[in-house]
Amino acid sequence: MTFAKGGTYPRANFLVDGSLIGAYAATVGEDKSLTLVKSTDDSASWSFLGTAATRPTASSDLENPYPLQLPGGRVLLAYRNHDKDPDSGESTAFRITVSYSDDIGANWEFLFDAATTTAEFGFWEPLLRSAQGGSLQIYYSRETSLDDQDSIERSSPLMEKRTAVFESLQCGSFQLGSVASPDDGKTWDNRRTVYLPTGTNNNAGTPQVVNVGGTLYVHFMTDEGTQLHDWINGAGAKLITPGDDGSTWDNQIEVFTPQANWPGMVALNDSSLLYMADKNGAKGHKIVLS
Repeated sequence: MTFAKGGTYPRANFLVDGSLIGAYAATVGEDKSLTLVKSTDDSASWSFLGTAATRPTASSDLENPYPLQLPGGRVLLAYRNHDKDPDSGESTAFRITVSYSDDIGANWEFLFDAATTTAEFGFWEPLLRSAQGGSLQIYYSRETSLDDQDSIERSSPLMEKRTAVFESLQCGSFQLGSVASPDDGKTWDNRRTVYLPTGTNNNAGTPQVVNVGGTLYVHFMTDEGTQLHDWINGAGAKLITPGDDGSTWDNQIEVFTPQANWPGMVALNDSSLLYMADKNGAKGHKIVLS
């Protein structure tokens, strides 16, 4: 199914009524907009809800939307919201912004900036999560240099074992790692390698993990099939599951052939998931798992 022909970075989550809310970044003329859509038929079709933010592409970098509805009904959208010099194209300020809607995505207001900086390196790809006990958690990447970044978690003051996956540059190119939390995201340990791309100087990045019926599934982009060595060009989008002992990952599936950018997933039920990516526009595949 198609979110939007010109959309990129599609993400989706469940609303409390069981329907799906989706978000993507769309270029309209000289502007970039964060658009919200809804599906009431298990991702088979989508209808327009509203636009959370719009900024000129010449002076801003607006992307990476991630939606989440709180138990009380309010819908949040976290996204990157950077400023840039229209002449040089260089970023002048980085921020992760959260906006909210009290009418299921039709109208939006600014809520807060989760992170801001005018330093040389910035923030990317936020993710929202409702934690046990009622707190709100936000995760995002914070660059520290040209070849390193931290994965940051922040929790609201309102506020089982969890697994997080991330990009790593330990071998000189992007590979995937994981850490586990025994206390709902307060502490993390047990770092493991999830996936090493095949070949030489190939990459695997932009991962996400979801739990479907008790089994963890990880998606990512990789250029190992084309070996163009011009990341992200030549990348396709894949899906992997852990092996029988849980310490290795296998059962690899290529869901979108190259070129496919910025995949995302959401579990639909205990036996299926929605896999999304920018494949000449924001697209989605419903995958039924055996």
